[in-house]
Amino acid sequence: MQEIIKEFLKTHRIPEKAKFIIAVSGGPDSIALLHLFKYLNLNILALHCNFGLRGKESNRDEQFVKRFCDLYGISLSVKQFQTNLYAEEKGISIEMAARELRYEWFREMKNKKKMDYIVTAHHADDLAETIFINICRGTGLKGLTGIKPVNGDLLRPLLDCSRTDILQYIEQHQLGFRTDSTNNSLEFVRNKIRHKIIPVCKEINPAFLDIIRENCEILKETEEIYTYAIEKLKKEVTDYKNGEVLLHIQKILASPAPYTLLYEILKPTGFNKTQVRDILNSSESTPGKQFISGKFILTKGRDYWRLFESHSTPFIPLQIEQPGNYEINGIPYRFELVPAGSPLPTNPAIACLDADKAIFPLTIRSWEKGDRFCPLGMKKLQKKLSDFFTDLKFSPKQKRECLLLLSSDQIAWVIGYRIDDRFKTGPLTRRILKIYPL
Repeated sequence: MQEIIKEFLKTHRIPEKAKFIIAVSGGPDSIALLHLFKYLNLNILALHCNFGLRGKESNRDEQFVKRFCDLYGISLSVKQFQTNLYAEEKGISIEMAARELRYEWFREMKNKKKMDYIVTAHHADDLAETIFINICRGTGLKGLTGIKPVNGDLLRPLLDCSRTDILQYIEQHQLGFRTDSTNNSLEFVRNKIRHKIIPVCKEINPAFLDIIRENCEILKETEEIYTYAIEKLKKEVTDYKNGEVLLHIQKILASPAPYTLLYEILKPTGFNKTQVRDILNSSESTPGKQFISGKFILTKGRDYWRLFESHSTPFIPLQIEQPGNYEINGIPYRFELVPAGSPLPTNPAIACLDADKAIFPLTIRSWEKGDRFCPLGMKKLQKKLSDFFTDLKFSPKQKRECLLLLSSDQIAWVIGYRIDDRFKTGPLTRRILKIYPL
């Protein structure tokens, strides 16, 4: 097994002078791993987690690891955790809590002790069990590739060794180890697979673990091809405009696997498989249908599904009591009274209103369905704000973020776009209310 470690380091170009953290539970896998790295005279630091889940048994595991490290002159750090409390506070399973606590501490110690890698004792049986767990929970191609031998700074050099190989090594070198009594409990999914499914698979094919490893290697390359193809297709069906991601409906539908492509595009934004299926089924529906995942909103258009992130919470109506400086959605604006006859800017981001018509207090709010106003130049002909948005080819994101300035119940300004004709200045204007961003 020493040669397996050497070959692993060589294959993955990991220098033997590197500094390795070895995760040690006290079980046969981690004890064999620790002994192998010490036997090869590598620079190591052992870390042991006492999760306090098995009372005295957990404490005896800790004492055993301490004695083992003392015997072989191995540096060791131990940490005790309140795992049950952590799981309760986070609302997660005990297994997940232990995993989070473990790796958080490992990273902390890696940085503190200036180590290079974290090494765990996952082996071929673990690999097979993990794949079965992923299948039971539901998985894609990635879940069928199992456990990576190298994942950033995390190393798993024993994936080519079976549990039987490890126990033989333990016996050959007369190493003691601890047995976790919960490993025999069929309450845990992994144990059911370990004790009931894997033995049957080995009975059907004694080379089952070798087959699993070979399949994982094949599927890893398959995953790389899959990822390459998905990224290429993403570029072909995606455009970007005004802070939105435009997903070309017909191009996605014409792709070799529309559902898979759309799912891979939307997965990072939190859309689940059911939502993706519903979005795909909306391809023939009337434009305007909306789908929401957290801060992300996807709307169905004529040619595109439009995806954008809503950074702001719903706008809370704002009262403008008098001239002065006000912040509107994080942008400072100046409300200023100026005498009539001052030059009028043509920039739509600046509003110049007849101050005798735009009477304080003014109100700023989001647009609402049914809103109407008289766009400048249309005199007293009212227009639905939704039609105004359509004329300007507003995106769903622009509609959602559009704000209005109201005097009483009348829209005086679609902020940043058009004032209402009823509030324009004229020959009889005495004072101008000038509103502009600072």
